Amino acid sequence: MTIRPVDYTSLIPKSHEVTKTRQVESEKYKNQIQIGFNQQQKQVKQNIKKVRNTNKTENLIIDKKKENKNKREKEEKKKKDKDKKTEEILGGNIDIRI
Repeated sequence: MTIRPVDYTSLIPKSHEVTKTRQVESEKYKNQIQIGFNQQQKQVKQNIKKVRNTNKTENLIIDKKKENKNKREKEEKKKKDKDKKTEEILGGNIDIRI
């Protein structure tokens, strides 16, 4: 296909328009990527400052009876351990005098 002089004269000014539109499109994509990156960084900064996972403590019920029961069990266990130690100490040595 040959280019006629009329087509050639109208083609040159349009090439500048095409390059401008291509450049605008490429800049548009770069700007969109940069804006997305900036928004993501802002979101990260907000998440660092924000308190998360507050739902864990919302329905927490403190039961005094359980606390007292646990304390008593721990005290009883300590007493048993002490009793075992004293039993081991009492029967462990034999003194013989002649």
